[in-house]
Amino acid sequence: MTAFNRNPGSEADRKKALNEYLDLYINYKLKVQAAYDEHLDETSSFLLESKNFKDQVATNLINEEANIKMLIQQAFQRSQKDIRVAQVFIPIPKGENGEQQSQEIQKAYAELKAGKKFEEVAATFSTDAYTKEHKGDIGYITVFTLQYEIENEVYRLKPGQYSPVYQSKYGYHIFKNVEERPAIGRRKIQQLLINIPPGASNEQKKRYEVLADSLYASYQHGVSFEKLVAQYNSGPNKGNIEIGVGDYDPSFERQVFALRKTGDVSKPFATSFGYHIVKLIEILPVSKTPDDPIAYAAIQQKVEKDARLAIARSILAKKWLNLIEYKPAVYDSKELWAFTDSTISNRSVKSFATIKDSSLLFSFALQKIYTADWILYVRSARSYGNNASYKDLFNDFLDLSSTRYYTDHLELYNTGMQQQLKEFNEANLLFASMDKNIWRKATEDTLGLAACYEQHKAKYQWASGVSALVVTCFSKELADEVAAKIKAAPSEWRTIAGSYGSSVVADSGRYEFSQLPVKEKIESKVGFISIPEKGGQDGAYTFLYVTATHPQQEPRKFADARGMVINDYQQQLEEQWLTSLKKQYPVVINKDVWKTVQ
Repeated sequence: MTAFNRNPGSEADRKKALNEYLDLYINYKLKVQAAYDEHLDETSSFLLESKNFKDQVATNLINEEANIKMLIQQAFQRSQKDIRVAQVFIPIPKGENGEQQSQEIQKAYAELKAGKKFEEVAATFSTDAYTKEHKGDIGYITVFTLQYEIENEVYRLKPGQYSPVYQSKYGYHIFKNVEERPAIGRRKIQQLLINIPPGASNEQKKRYEVLADSLYASYQHGVSFEKLVAQYNSGPNKGNIEIGVGDYDPSFERQVFALRKTGDVSKPFATSFGYHIVKLIEILPVSKTPDDPIAYAAIQQKVEKDARLAIARSILAKKWLNLIEYKPAVYDSKELWAFTDSTISNRSVKSFATIKDSSLLFSFALQKIYTADWILYVRSARSYGNNASYKDLFNDFLDLSSTRYYTDHLELYNTGMQQQLKEFNEANLLFASMDKNIWRKATEDTLGLAACYEQHKAKYQWASGVSALVVTCFSKELADEVAAKIKAAPSEWRTIAGSYGSSVVADSGRYEFSQLPVKEKIESKVGFISIPEKGGQDGAYTFLYVTATHPQQEPRKFADARGMVINDYQQQLEEQWLTSLKKQYPVVINKDVWKTVQ
């Protein structure tokens, strides 16, 4: 009933529709059962497709469980404004415990509470060079500019408000919402960049400045911006860039977003990279409509790749531990860290008595995780530059392991997943079974096809029509030119079409009047040529040239009727197959139950 109710008919013909659908459903189940008996569910292609589908569905279901819709809505709301951020920042040097830095940030916080100006405190206490130089001013940010945890801190603040002390993995921060503005979106630009080499002298820098000014003067006197970029630009992508808030240095962004109209070109300005002249190509505003499917899809894609979803899934991974029957094993964690260190450093591990590759670390209901699995994870993490402590890495490893287990066994915990996976697998088995027993056999059985053709020869008829050349050209002018040449020398059509390469495509064939590939009414007259018609998304033009007429119905030869014969032979094979399946798997209908659904 679940399958039937997806496409129910009207109430008036419900009983008839149910009876018809029952026959279809029985045939479907017979074919699927045949596929199981033929072990088609054990083939590598079936197993791979089933796993890929399962992973995709599991990802979507887990994302729903992680409340991805809320994250998308939150991101959309945050995308509606830009926030100018300042910070006091004291990084914690590698190898230090951060105690001294903690004391300093608390002093900074005390001075802010005492009324001292934020920029003065940022310049005095920040030990990061950039922050100190710019008196804490980071510039404008918007959603996805900063790490999610920091973004949360910033978006909690009202204009003019600063945060409590916040510790990130980089160090200690105090953030301030300096001011807000409606989101200004993104910009497509083309820039002419004149790089200044590192260590350039003041004299060299002056020469680059003079060059930038002369190029700008050339543009003002009529030299195209694109030509100047082609000749002098030292940046990538022919100077084409798409830029959003928080993507680049604030000084560069200020110049870009100061351009108001497409086509506007900035005066030369300097950054640490060199001298820039920027042309505004396109303004890409932020969508104001949460129901806009394009904007929603764009934000969803970013959320799926962003840490905010990973954080939500990590919280879920801890909640799943009871559900998946997580049980930690007994071992000495210090011994495990030492064993891990020796292993990844390729030192001897013979001295370790309680820990070895086969030592159990933890288990789930249907899976055990060993030291060897942990070592593989650590090697991978280190290869990607993750230098976190073994303790922190182990927590990540546990999250990853529980997520993988939950994903791989989601059908045990989610009835919706069970149903979707069952339907997908059965549909694949139906396809594989039909391909093996019907479709492939019908195309490869030449004797069977010939017999079917002879048996039904009378039905394979050509209706009245024409034989014609069908020519497609990629412009109206070209179509007119080719049509004139073919009309003058129709026997040379292949040579004529071939001389234009891929710009002209031509073929010949027989067509019934109902099958003609042009809309114009075709005259049944040799030499008739239709007017080129524009069609398709590529905007190509097609015309037809009549080479023969067929006013009467005529029998089709086997080659012309092959597609129709294959279709008939498939139906014949399927009927024979179903008859044998019903004998092999007798079907019994529980009529009392069936009456309750009619």
